[in-house]
Amino acid sequence: SLPTKYINCSSQKCVCSDCFYATNSYKSCAYQRCWKYDKTTQTCNDLRKDQRTAFLLSLFLSALGAANFYVEQYTMVERWLGVTFLIIVLMWIALMVLWWVADFLVFAENERSAGDGCPLVANL
Repeated sequence: SLPTKYINCSSQKCVCSDCFYATNSYKSCAYQRCWKYDKTTQTCNDLRKDQRTAFLLSLFLSALGAANFYVEQYTMVERWLGVTFLIIVLMWIALMVLWWVADFLVFAENERSAGDGCPLVANL
């Protein structure tokens, strides 16, 4: 049964508050999905997540998918971590290719000397 202190059905239409919503005919109230009525304390508890917290997590920890984890969008977390991992791998590959090209050009032009300070023998 629904607690009467959150429901006003004095006229032909019911007026529901916090934990409840009016049904299509407005003749009764039903529990809202984002609120929970605690029978022990006879209070309504808001189960919605805080926008500010989600925003700050997104601002500072978006690469880890923290905001999506906070709002329990676990599929988005998995996708976000996958994209982040892919980006890191691609950046690492790009860095290795650039390093290889730089080394190739330096040795092709004989611009580097050996560790003892002697130049390399030019034989290309």
